[in-house]
Amino acid sequence: MHHLQGEVRASGAAIGPEANRGIGFPRLYDLLVLILTRGRDRSYREALLDLAGLAPGFQLLDVGCGTGTQAIAAWRRVQPGGSVVGVDVSEKMLAAARRKASRAGLDIAFHQADAAQLPFENGRFDAVTFTTVLHMVPETRRRLCLHEAARVLPPGGRLLLIDYAGPVSERGHMSAKHGLHGQFDLHRLREPLAAAGFERIEGGPLGWLGLHYLRGVRS
Repeated sequence: MHHLQGEVRASGAAIGPEANRGIGFPRLYDLLVLILTRGRDRSYREALLDLAGLAPGFQLLDVGCGTGTQAIAAWRRVQPGGSVVGVDVSEKMLAAARRKASRAGLDIAFHQADAAQLPFENGRFDAVTFTTVLHMVPETRRRLCLHEAARVLPPGGRLLLIDYAGPVSERGHMSAKHGLHGQFDLHRLREPLAAAGFERIEGGPLGWLGLHYLRGVRS
């Protein structure tokens, strides 16, 4: 999971006072995911990818890709003929992701890029995922991220958001209750999703770590 992943930015761009600078401890991050999922991190990631509805030939953008574990799992789902691109704010996380992909012999591109100003052409991808990213993005910039996701998807393209949601008192997992996690409710983005050009919006609990999902189709 990529929680703690904040607003991503283009390489060389200035970081504003609101921007999150990402994660600087990739090995500890991977260990934390393993602990939180009680050693079932692979099953956790597969549940996410099931919701994304990936298929062979898909072009996927993983926003807030972290150390690349999810991007690598997704790459296997979009073969033959598909591709995966990951973006993140943290160069240390991206370096870890590149090492993982290289060891696996996979051609996955990882870029430092801004979720609110993605460096890709219109309609470039078939699917975009944000996994525990948006709770770290300043509220004023979340709509920009959704509009950028819409821009890089063609009509019929899919967007999947995974994040914390629901009343804090009803959240069962410890990681969903505190700090920025506890202040964020993914389901409040339903209206902004529609405004950004998405339809057939649906969501619910993920079944892992107190997380929920929202997904929509580009109209």
